[in-house]
Amino acid sequence: MTLLFVLSAIHLVGQNKSNPINIHQIGTRIDSLLNHYNENEPGVSIGIVKNNQLIYEKYFGLANLDYEIPIHQETSFHVASVSKQFTAFAILLLEDEGKLSLDDDIRIYLPEMHEFEPKITIAHLLNHTSGLKDKYNLLRLSGWTLDDVITNEQVLELIFNQKTLNFKPNEKHMYSNANYALLAEIVARVSKMSFAEFTRKHIFEPLQMYDSKFVDQKGQVVKNKSLSYFKVDSTYVEDLFNNFSVGATNLNTTITDLSKWAINYNTKKVGSDLIFNKMQTLQHLNNGELYGYANGLFINTYKGFKRIEHSGQDASYQAYLATFPELNLSVIFTNINGGINGARMVYDIMDICLEQYVTDETAKKPTAEKLTHQKPISKTPAELTSYEGHYWDEGDSYSREIKVENDTLRFITKNGNTALVPVGEHAFEMDIHDYVGISFANNQMIMTLDDGYHIISEKYTPAQYNATTLEEFTGRYYSSELNAYYSFYVKENQLVAKHTRLGDFKLTAIKNDYFIGNKGSFLKVVFVRNSFNDVIGFEVSSSRAKNVAFKKIK
Repeated sequence: MTLLFVLSAIHLVGQNKSNPINIHQIGTRIDSLLNHYNENEPGVSIGIVKNNQLIYEKYFGLANLDYEIPIHQETSFHVASVSKQFTAFAILLLEDEGKLSLDDDIRIYLPEMHEFEPKITIAHLLNHTSGLKDKYNLLRLSGWTLDDVITNEQVLELIFNQKTLNFKPNEKHMYSNANYALLAEIVARVSKMSFAEFTRKHIFEPLQMYDSKFVDQKGQVVKNKSLSYFKVDSTYVEDLFNNFSVGATNLNTTITDLSKWAINYNTKKVGSDLIFNKMQTLQHLNNGELYGYANGLFINTYKGFKRIEHSGQDASYQAYLATFPELNLSVIFTNINGGINGARMVYDIMDICLEQYVTDETAKKPTAEKLTHQKPISKTPAELTSYEGHYWDEGDSYSREIKVENDTLRFITKNGNTALVPVGEHAFEMDIHDYVGISFANNQMIMTLDDGYHIISEKYTPAQYNATTLEEFTGRYYSSELNAYYSFYVKENQLVAKHTRLGDFKLTAIKNDYFIGNKGSFLKVVFVRNSFNDVIGFEVSSSRAKNVAFKKIK
């Protein structure tokens, strides 16, 4: 038997006889998930924990292509946002010792932060309800690329320099890596040791997770470290990740160590019942709504069973840890191959593990009554014409047109068009098998799917710009929050943005003063005017950083 085969083979250990699990059958079926992949390419590792034991391990493929080092039991993986639960746990340990309160204003520990009203608390950071803009979006807007060397100090300075929020604290839930970078810094300042040292001393060593560490400096040695890769044409290249900001990410660990952490959910060798209850208690927004997140973990149900989970992805690293407390079962997954659909594989693995526990009763999920088609009515061509126009979906940055053709109202997109059948005073249904309702009110179009989900679009007038009218947007702009410059110029009747590092990229005009970009986090651009109608700046938004302001330089 070759060394490669030994190191990439399944490793099985004894199992608890109570509530048994057919691990040999599970191993065979997980093997089949990997049949399409080559073990001489970047690979994956899988662990299954049952009844407080790591009962199954699978190591497949290579950890390092340069030296053809196979993934094995001691291979260390960057687990991206799976790191967040350790950061939350560190904060809760400090609270348990009476050294801080989750209701504390974060400026008690981070006086460099801008003073927002209402205040941002530690609890807001833990639950992604602070409104703080995501650090990755801010970095990209500033001109960084994510394979640049990014230090903890640089990230903190960027966050400290923010003067605006995406929303008021606890009004919404929006995942932001800035929250957990700040939490790690609070841990460091309260404990008077680095975040990496605190987690080593208070979490990893007590749990004998000796192959786990937060990597917080460039060039830091990580024993048995794996690299991540993606393909360019038919050749693998290393997908670099040089961010050394801790808290939101940057835990390196092994399947064995993560199994010890998963087991600690149940045994509580480190941490009190109160801490673990807090990590599994869903929080409410100001309006009373829940949002499925609880202090570093997503809490939900899958196949009828409670699931505690978190995933992570940086570069081509992927990681996942899910625990099903009712079954005392956990699934651990890491992947370093950008060509492998890690999310799909994770769900396939969970389905395999849960199959013997799922019954008709447990699999039942409460579902809303499906909406169905209504009886058509007649409308005159004049009535139909009143609904014509362009409608903009702000959430998806997508335009839809409503137009009358041959006395039929039609829903038009770039992919085709669909007839709308009148069913009410201002209500229509798409002429398709599945139910999709369309209604109009107050210059809005509301699309309703059969499960009741709404998509709201605003009526707008498409922009009509040419080279001459676009000139007023040209010039140089500066953001003091990002310490970054952008310039705009006109080329071939289109506005073009320019950045020293990011290069040039075109903007598409949607409506007056409103453009869409296609570069990194530079996605939605709205120009700002003064009382004399002069362009004096713009605000740029992306998925997790809204309305970042730039002023025009005269």
